[in-house]
Amino acid sequence: MPAVSSVRACIAGGLIALQFLLPCVAEVPATESVKTLRHLFILSGQSNMTAALEGGFREVVHRELGEGGVSIVRQSKPGRGIRFWVENYGLPEGHPLHGQLKAGNGEEFPKLLAAARSAGDPKSFATVTFVWMQGESDANRDLAAAYAQSFTTLLARLKGELGITNMRFVIGRISDHGLHGPQAGGWKAMREVQVKLAESDPLGAWIDTDDLNGGDVNQPQGELHYPADQYPKLGARFAEAAIKRLRDPSTPK
Repeated sequence: MPAVSSVRACIAGGLIALQFLLPCVAEVPATESVKTLRHLFILSGQSNMTAALEGGFREVVHRELGEGGVSIVRQSKPGRGIRFWVENYGLPEGHPLHGQLKAGNGEEFPKLLAAARSAGDPKSFATVTFVWMQGESDANRDLAAAYAQSFTTLLARLKGELGITNMRFVIGRISDHGLHGPQAGGWKAMREVQVKLAESDPLGAWIDTDDLNGGDVNQPQGELHYPADQYPKLGARFAEAAIKRLRDPSTPK
């Protein structure tokens, strides 16, 4: 009997211990689980999507997610409107440039696709995130009317070509540089479109860049291109937003 009692005690003790252990397993934070997955980050845009930005992005992502499961690629081209990534770009009727702006449309997309595929089979990654720093060229030409449709088309084609269902994205809202000049109207409209694109999609996010363009009391508009020392900060900000989206349990898988 003592032996039986001893066994029963051990079993009871084990069950008690298991009750304490199970909640610990169930409550492993999402921040830990994402580190065990493979993630692809595709960075693209025009001149403000620089190598220095990529460096700042990489530093944060590697620190938060580790290096083993993370792949980062970048494709950018200075002075390019979004139409250079969208072959069937078009402005609505009534716009002064409707039916125009056809030369070169979509020519950057194959380069973007090649960059994305250089990391391996996109379907082998648990998540794919698109990071976009572009829009200044469109704002300067008052082309916000075509931007939302163009960005949506770009995302859809990229997902289709890569064979994936969901793609998180982070948009860098263009800075307040152009709000102080003759293109203020187009600049304001572009910023509003970019925010709406991000906030209306459960997979989207956007970052504020106004404080990074070198503006001060004497020159509130700052510069179109950010000071060199601000690009790593811009990259880090993109990375933080992207990782926050990865760790958000409400984000569709």
